[in-house]
Amino acid sequence: MFFKPNAKRMEKWAKNGNVEKLDKIISGNNVELRNEAFKAIGKCGNLDTINFITSYTLHPDAEIRKLTAQAMGETGEERTLEFLRKLAKADDNEEVREAAKNAISQVNKALKHADE
Repeated sequence: MFFKPNAKRMEKWAKNGNVEKLDKIISGNNVELRNEAFKAIGKCGNLDTINFITSYTLHPDAEIRKLTAQAMGETGEERTLEFLRKLAKADDNEEVREAAKNAISQVNKALKHADE
């Protein structure tokens, strides 16, 4: 029996670093599930999941790159900053650049709060 992925299940996959399942959803045609997968990664990304999502900064679809930037911002992880800076500076899509700039601010804010 096949169980349709839901937000809670995808969050568990993200938390556990189950990138194969997340990759299938992101690569699939269901936009709603894809968006939920990115949200789950942003909420619960561990090292494996964050490393996995950085590969999507090079995706040919600007919407995927934008969602990637947003998810990286949600993680609050310093290791995403290098990728976000590249998107903010060099991406050919204005929405992606803007999402990356916002994500950089989110990460910096999270890092500042972690130091307090």
